[in-house]
Amino acid sequence: MLKTAGAFLILLASTGIGVSFSMDLKKRCEELRILKRLAAMLRGEIRYAKTPLPEAFVRIAQRLSEPFQGFLEEVAGELEQADGTGLGEIWNRKICQCLGQTRLTGADRERLKTLGEVLGYLDREMQLAAIDLYLEQLDCGIAEALEDRGSKERLYRSLGVAGGIFLVILLI
Repeated sequence: MLKTAGAFLILLASTGIGVSFSMDLKKRCEELRILKRLAAMLRGEIRYAKTPLPEAFVRIAQRLSEPFQGFLEEVAGELEQADGTGLGEIWNRKICQCLGQTRLTGADRERLKTLGEVLGYLDREMQLAAIDLYLEQLDCGIAEALEDRGSKERLYRSLGVAGGIFLVILLI
């Protein structure tokens, strides 16, 4: 009886791990879509409203969920303090602090860091061009993430179950 309960718990835990990994793939796709919304809203704030960046970040943050909301609010807060630190440096620091727990890959974070570095010192037209380039890169990243998800989601779940069965057989 005790062996059966233990075997069931092992199988359940390993299946849960596989499902958790597959959910991470889904979460990454969602986070990339949120970044796309963020960039599109920023482009609109710069192009049409001609809003200064700190104010644009606050306005956009109100329409996003955590952790992206907190990220933009903290960037805006530090920009308004005007202690001489550039946007690129603040942006990079806040990506590490606020977006460290997201499912974004290193390449996703690097693209986001590059956007922050060019936003602070370019004129309006160049900022818009940089945002457009970032949106194109995001589209490629989203397509790649969806492809990854399609190929790996079922694999992770199956490996979780298979690993659990293997452990149960090994321990019995």
